[in-house]
Amino acid sequence: QTIPLSVFMADKADWWQRIVVKHDLLPYRLDEIAARPFLEAILNIEYDIMSDTVKAREFGFADVVDTTKMFPRIFAEFRRDRIIP
Repeated sequence: QTIPLSVFMADKADWWQRIVVKHDLLPYRLDEIAARPFLEAILNIEYDIMSDTVKAREFGFADVVDTTKMFPRIFAEFRRDRIIP
């Protein structure tokens, strides 16, 4: 059984507001900090994605981001900026 993320999250605004108050976060609404339509689209792709970055690298786009380093850094920034606890 699947439940659309927008349906699952529909009643979570009060829950998020309590977290904001408890942790003295900046008063962003949940829908301002969570891109639900984008996440729902990504999680519901019904076909395999086959992509190749060779051409991009051949044209000079060689920078790579290590996601195992990126996510902890971004979460630390969100905590520092009082967006998440």
